[in-house]
Amino acid sequence: MNKGIFFIPVNDQTVQNDIIFDQVISETTFADKNGFTEAFFGEHITDLHEKISSSLMMVSALSKLTNKIKLGTLTTNLNFHKPATLSAMISQVDHLSKGRFMLGIGCGANRSDVESIDMLDKDNHKIMLEVYDIINEIFKSKSPLKISTENFNVSTEKNFNPELGLGFFNGLFKNRQDLEVLMPALNKDSYNVKLCAEKNWSIVISNFCSQEIVENHIENYLKYSNLSKKDALKKIKLSKLIFVAGDEKEAKKYYNHENSPYLKVVEILFKKLKTFNKHNCFGENVTNAREALENIIVYGSPDVVKEKFAYYNDKYGELSSIVYVNVPETEHEIYKKSLEMFAKYV
Repeated sequence: MNKGIFFIPVNDQTVQNDIIFDQVISETTFADKNGFTEAFFGEHITDLHEKISSSLMMVSALSKLTNKIKLGTLTTNLNFHKPATLSAMISQVDHLSKGRFMLGIGCGANRSDVESIDMLDKDNHKIMLEVYDIINEIFKSKSPLKISTENFNVSTEKNFNPELGLGFFNGLFKNRQDLEVLMPALNKDSYNVKLCAEKNWSIVISNFCSQEIVENHIENYLKYSNLSKKDALKKIKLSKLIFVAGDEKEAKKYYNHENSPYLKVVEILFKKLKTFNKHNCFGENVTNAREALENIIVYGSPDVVKEKFAYYNDKYGELSSIVYVNVPETEHEIYKKSLEMFAKYV
């Protein structure tokens, strides 16, 4: 199977940013050297638990520390930026990574982020798509350029000067046309799934999703896509909290232990999602973090974990990738070894 890794990352509020970034860098370079095909980075600008504030900057930094692995934002909130500035940053990141960049897009799931840029009363999803269309047009443009939409004006007409090289936008690496666009999928019957299927974009099924909702996302993507089933499945990435241990007994003992980083992550996420009444993604009747963890984690020996993911291949066909969700570092050796065992034996 193709393997990815996703860094939210969810940490205790007191952990210093540089420590978190060092862990992200270490595990991404490990993934690059051990055959992972892709790495994704979340972002929030006003969250003490999730301290990556710019996934584009994370991709930029890691583009020169890795060689093969694709690097994706999950997500870049397009509505938070001016289209011209954002297109220039995306272009630079794509050139730095030599075409290994993937663009995950969103409109700001964290309401405090949206509030901080004074957009609580805006139709942020609509503006996100508006920005994407402008960026896409910029990448295809021949200067001078003039674009007017409901919320933005982008022009280089007045100061266009070909002799001085002014008024020209940079495109993607080698002017490529195959930039992969992705969106996350969370709650049942997610609109993102329908939108991505219709536009031939990829989806990353959230690691918060119960088995029922995972299958709902897969089936809806196949329903709304005009691609062949095989090609549509190649647009579906499944992210999961994954704990690999030496044997089933050991895995069962430690995955929800009181000091388990998996439990700590879910405790934070469950509390957040319940506050905004979005916790049904963990399962209809889930009432606490332990129940939520039980519903969403894949754990066991390498053979057991492999068998659990084979279920999707047997039922639907081969998905694009299985994405291992990073959890905070811990002193306990069993948690440290999980990623290594996933990389080498699953």
